[in-house]
This record gives sequence, C-alpha cells and structure tokens, in this order.
Amino acid sequence: MNRTRIWTAVALPLVTVSGLLATAPVASAATAGASACTTNYFWQNKDSDTGRAIRAVVAPVRELPASCGDKIAEVNSDFKLQYHCYITNSSGNQWTHVRIDGTSVNGWVYSLNLDDGGSKKHC
Repeated sequence: MNRTRIWTAVALPLVTVSGLLATAPVASAATAGASACTTNYFWQNKDSDTGRAIRAVVAPVRELPASCGDKIAEVNSDFKLQYHCYITNSSGNQWTHVRIDGTSVNGWVYSLNLDDGGSKKHC
C-alpha cells in the first residue's frame, strides 16, 4: 500500500477525532541537528508491550526518529500502539518505533508523547 493510501486510511478518522480534542501542549523533541535526519536508524521488533499517546495529545508518527522526519500519521490516546523498540537519537532524545494497531502503518514517536514513556527495549 503506498503512503498516500495509508495516510488517507489513517488520517480520515484522525481528522474527526483530533478536531474534537482541546488544544493541549505537546511534548516535542528538541530541534534535531542535521545528523539526526541523515543518520540511518534501524529497528527490530523486540518489545511485546503496547501503549498510547498521552491523553489530549496528538502525536506525530515520523519516518525518522527526529522532529525533522516526515510525518506519516498522527495518533491520540484512542489509538493502541504496538511497541517495537527505542533509540536515543543524535540530539539525545528518546524515540519509540511503533506500529498503529490494526494497520501496517509504522514509524517513530517521540517517547515523551507516549503515556508510559515508550518502549523499554533498546533497538
């Protein structure tokens, strides 16, 4: 499935849900240095835990574990996330690799945007 169809399938329900959420502060990673967006990050499915975004937060799911990574989708606390593992990027921020439960959409979420701080298994 191409990214446009994935985004459409995931984004349409999010637009409705996220439009109902009150504006709340979102924890965000410190501005990523250039190396955070040029480094290859590898992940493995090492974790069987699940989690959710912090209540009232719309958290971006990104292609790279950095705020400069392309946004693939957005999730809120209504979405169950399957954890894979975490890394600490070159800017010192912890990111968890996730899959949105019930979909094939996966990517990186800034761990402080997750209700339990993210995966406890290092990639």
